[in-house]
Amino acid sequence: MNSNLLIKNIGRFLLLVLLQILVFNNVYLGGYITPCLYLLFLAMLPTNTGKIPILIIAFFTGLSIDITTGMLGFHTAACTAIGFLRPIWLDKIILGDNEETIEQPSFFSCPYQQFALYLFFLLFIFYIIYYTLLIFDLHSLPTILFSSLLSSVVTWLLAVLYQSLFTRKNTKQ
Repeated sequence: MNSNLLIKNIGRFLLLVLLQILVFNNVYLGGYITPCLYLLFLAMLPTNTGKIPILIIAFFTGLSIDITTGMLGFHTAACTAIGFLRPIWLDKIILGDNEETIEQPSFFSCPYQQFALYLFFLLFIFYIIYYTLLIFDLHSLPTILFSSLLSSVVTWLLAVLYQSLFTRKNTKQ
């Protein structure tokens, strides 16, 4: 990874984690929606990042959110699962069909529909794991699914807004 890309990713990490801690952790939308925009950082990591580094980055990203919320383990476990699934789905959804090399996935660097599906899948799996650990009651399965779906949609919309504001359309990220 070149130093320019490393600096962009560190900046993205700091911005998204600070936004999560200062803004989105204080947003309560009907008790069912928890926006976690910081997950966009994990989804947008460079495609050439190895599996072990992704798992380590995902673990510490989730841990940084858990430490600030006092809910140790929920974000860490769900982020680590995302770190495990990310390379698989990145290859199946984005990289497998594209003939050109994509250095860093985003709405502007790869086909919009493919990145949208990839991001929504990662968000939905994250929220399924997160709400399952948070509620920890199989009788609440409809609530888990409903909250996961709503939170995924809201976070996905916030990710679109973030990318349209902070990602350059002309250059590949």
